[in-house]
Order: sequence, then C-alpha cells, then structure tokens
Amino acid sequence: MISILLFSCRGEDMNDLQKIDQVVNLYISDSNGVDLLNTENTNAYKTIILQDLNDPNTALKAISTFSIKKDLNNVSYIDYAGGATRVLQTTSGQYPETYQSEFYINLTKSVNDNDVTDVDTIKIQYSSEPSQFKVSKIWYNKQLAFSKVSVEPNIVKIVK
Repeated sequence: MISILLFSCRGEDMNDLQKIDQVVNLYISDSNGVDLLNTENTNAYKTIILQDLNDPNTALKAISTFSIKKDLNNVSYIDYAGGATRVLQTTSGQYPETYQSEFYINLTKSVNDNDVTDVDTIKIQYSSEPSQFKVSKIWYNKQLAFSKVSVEPNIVKIVK
C-alpha cells in the first residue's frame, strides 16, 4: 500500500498573500513639457537601454523588462517592472527588510546628425514585509525623485 501525504505551509486566506507594488512609471520631458519618450517628437530619445549596476555575474547587464507605454493623455513613459538585481541592505533579520537596485538608463537621441547619449542613474529602494513588497524611494542621478505615499502609483517625472 502506498500513501501520499500532502501538506501546505501557506493558508487559503487571501490575506496570506504578499502584495507586490514594484512597477515604476518614468516620464521624461524637456523644460517646455515636450515628451522626450515620444519618438514622433524631433528632440525625443530614439534608443533607451537599461543596464544593471549590481549584477554579480555580468558587468552592466542589459535589463529587458521595461517597455514604452502611453497614458490616457497619450504621454509616453517607461514602464519598469523590475529586472535589476536587488541587494539586501538590512541584515538585522527584522521587518521591514530594505532592498536596493541601481541601474543606468542610456538615452540616445540625434543632434545635428550625430547620436548623443545621456547616461543617467536610477536607484530604487524597496521595503519588504511578509504582507507587502513595495517601492519606497527612487533617486534619479543621486537626487531623491520619489517617496512612496500610501497606495499612490510609483510615478517619477524627470525634466531634462
């Protein structure tokens, strides 16, 4: 006789699930409000490359888990859902745990028939508890650009 016993460590209650809030929407415009991610604009960035600064195996590893989307007002933004290596910052074993990822964002556009690339840095700090994993702060070129407020979306607006 063969018996199979199945056990589960997780309850059936929906409250047992960890809520994930990690998507970042990054808008980039010039000082006149022109959408620099909309390739129909002459001054827009034509190529966007993200590179992980913390990957332990590959220097400047390309991050492919982002896309360019448009909001309800037809404004373009970078939809970043993750992909850069997250490094644990706190080691006390207490909650919340703090993680951090950092990556380059290479923005290339054509100026006088030459490609010009801006290399900017994004650092994202995450807070993790058993019930929730969320973005808590975002720095753009070492300047704090976002601090989490309640359940608001993670939107960063950059003027270049």
